[in-house]
Amino acid sequence: MHRLLKRENHFLLLKILSLSNLYDLTPVSEGYQFTNNSGDQYYVYLTAYSLLDPLLQGEEAYVNVYMLGFNCKRAKPEDPFGYDANTKHTIISIFKSLLDQFNEEAFLYICDNKDGRARNRRITFGRWFNEANDGYEHHHSHFKYGSEDWYSAIIVKKDKPDKQFYIDAYHFTLAQILNGYDE
Repeated sequence: MHRLLKRENHFLLLKILSLSNLYDLTPVSEGYQFTNNSGDQYYVYLTAYSLLDPLLQGEEAYVNVYMLGFNCKRAKPEDPFGYDANTKHTIISIFKSLLDQFNEEAFLYICDNKDGRARNRRITFGRWFNEANDGYEHHHSHFKYGSEDWYSAIIVKKDKPDKQFYIDAYHFTLAQILNGYDE
């Protein structure tokens, strides 16, 4: 049986070792920020989010999950993205710490599409997730909303007893979004 969780704004404590291949983190609202060697500023966040319960209606019809993700403010947007292993390792370390801290929860990941690179983000996230996977599985979805492509995933523990409930709520919520969209 799922449970509704009361969410409070609180400082996220990370259990990240001081490794030389990680950038220094600055706590910010609902997450962490760091700047890589190229001057790009990354914001990694965890926020409360609600999915729709496919079995219920009304006020009780919400399933609480967390949304995790990251975005980047490029120092030189005109330059092509370059691979930076330290950026990758820093983001993965933050994600792993958040998954460990909230290990009984389900997580939603939505790829930012404001620059048309959501598909690239989905591929990168999938690759990083598979490399760092530690007992979790992810279920991807791609859909068109208006003229834009949207990519997202729900992340749940492989051994979570009610994981199918969360997966169903994720797909049900996406279907409701698409059914409610008027072109």
